[in-house]
Amino acid sequence: MSTPTLPEIEDPHDAPGWRASRPEDEGALHTQVLRELNDAGCVLHVGGSGQRGVAATLQLVDVLQQQVVLASRDDGIAVARALQARPVWAAANVRSLRVQFALAAACAAREDFGRPGAAGAERFLIQARWPREIYRTSRRHAPRVLRGPRCSPVARIHHQAEQLGSTREFTVLDLSEAGGALLLPAGMAPPLVGSPLRRIELELDDEHIVFTDALVMHATPLRRGTHRVGCRWQGMPAAGQQMLRRWLAEAGRYLPALAAMADD
Repeated sequence: MSTPTLPEIEDPHDAPGWRASRPEDEGALHTQVLRELNDAGCVLHVGGSGQRGVAATLQLVDVLQQQVVLASRDDGIAVARALQARPVWAAANVRSLRVQFALAAACAAREDFGRPGAAGAERFLIQARWPREIYRTSRRHAPRVLRGPRCSPVARIHHQAEQLGSTREFTVLDLSEAGGALLLPAGMAPPLVGSPLRRIELELDDEHIVFTDALVMHATPLRRGTHRVGCRWQGMPAAGQQMLRRWLAEAGRYLPALAAMADD
């Protein structure tokens, strides 16, 4: 059996580009991410930061009991060694992101099934508390379809006000360190001026992604029912600000339009 390629485990407190979400303010997002990992059968890398751990899959996402259960077919010594890390992390690739969360109070128990002694007849169930924080960043080391340097950045906005619906992807028309302008498709009502846009994934290109919130500054009608929505960034982490500044200096000249955003 071939060894699965596991996503790298990093320390999100030290590595740049990670953004955290917490149950108290983004509980629905926690549940959605965990259930998506569970339903898709994504392979998670369980272990310590910078170390080779074990492969596992989510088996149970228990919202009521506030716990998660993973299963690993690695040998017992490898599982025990992975759970000795402090903290124990679980990392996975999902769509264009890498996600990572700590497995607090993790413990493992062997489960036998199938014919005794047969290959793959045992696995280890790893039980842990509901993650307090889920970290996410771009899949920098994952194979991607390249859009090319002359394509505009895109902004993915998750679970916004009702007029924007659930997760949507918008073309970025203008971009600066202070804010940006998004293209709102025809048939979609523009957000109100002054309303917040939260949990934006600003994908500059296939190797650079910045997480931020924003405040809507204006919504200007364009042709054929589309709108230009100007917004100002809010709460962008310092690492994200540095990445955006460097990207604008190096690749910003390829944008179709690059404005100072004085009015946005």
